[in-house]
Amino acid sequence: MVDRPRVHLKGGGDGLALRYLRLLLAPAQARGCDTEELLRRCHLTPAQLDNPSHVVTLVQFARALRGMQRALRDEMMGLATRPVRVGTFLLVARQMLRCANLGEAMRLGCSLYRLVLDDFAPRLRVEGDTATLEIVDLTPPDRYRATGHLVLLYGAIGLMSWMVQRPIALREVTLPVSYPDLAPADTLFEAPLRRGTPSRIAFDARWLEARLVADMQGLKIFILHWPLRRVAPYSEDVPLALQVRRCLRRWDIAQLPGLNALAATMGQTAKVLRRRLHEEGQSYRAIVDSLRRDTAMRLLNQPQLSVAEVGYRLGFSEPSAFHRAFKRATGMTPLAYRRLRTGPALS
Repeated sequence: MVDRPRVHLKGGGDGLALRYLRLLLAPAQARGCDTEELLRRCHLTPAQLDNPSHVVTLVQFARALRGMQRALRDEMMGLATRPVRVGTFLLVARQMLRCANLGEAMRLGCSLYRLVLDDFAPRLRVEGDTATLEIVDLTPPDRYRATGHLVLLYGAIGLMSWMVQRPIALREVTLPVSYPDLAPADTLFEAPLRRGTPSRIAFDARWLEARLVADMQGLKIFILHWPLRRVAPYSEDVPLALQVRRCLRRWDIAQLPGLNALAATMGQTAKVLRRRLHEEGQSYRAIVDSLRRDTAMRLLNQPQLSVAEVGYRLGFSEPSAFHRAFKRATGMTPLAYRRLRTGPALS
């Protein structure tokens, strides 16, 4: 799918890192964090955050999160009424790594976090073949409660995947109605998003029996880079093409970055990234096209969206351009694909 999208910004676009940084700065500022100084230390300015075309690199994003935690002395970055002391996540993870399997580790982690959180607490539930990690409110929610739920769930799935050294696919993510659309959680978690209570992530219950593979030696490195773990590889043999695809999921699908901007977020030059992809028989354009195709198929399976709306979300200004691109990529029109998968639907 190679038609030019409705918005094309050379070198990047409105990345998810920028959106989530905006989301997290507000509660930190409300708790007294000097956000302008924080941004300066990350080589960012408030004007850049106000510019939707500016790309915040993942390294800057991770540095900003750590800066907020240090400034507030709070790992939850002002998202709870009582600060969670910096180092709590590390101590809890150390105890979890002593467990035999993921299920035992998660139950222990939930118990320990219930001791340090006053406003909400995690709980593990299993129903049939589905396990859910839920966040239960213990006090009336404030304006930042939904963001607090997201941070806790995101940290949890990152830790879970790292402990078993495999990316755990989520079946569904649920967040409160109050969660802002500014930062799309379905893209962050790579799973469908529902609105409701309690907040939760759902996954295959068989993961609870998985043996823990990670060790204490790698824990501090994981803690240092935890905001990036859904992008970074879990082992050295993960193909570069898959790493690129994971990284691209952090951007708005309608405004994917150019090769230079993407390479910068991965700590490589565009020349090296292009060469390494070629060695795998891949290209950046092919990865981008496949991601757009897969996203188009996923959106077309949502009957409440018209075909025109799907094309618009993918960045096509004209429905006809989307139709042509989709047909080249799949051999059928969007409407034919929708009818094949879901029966007659909106056109």
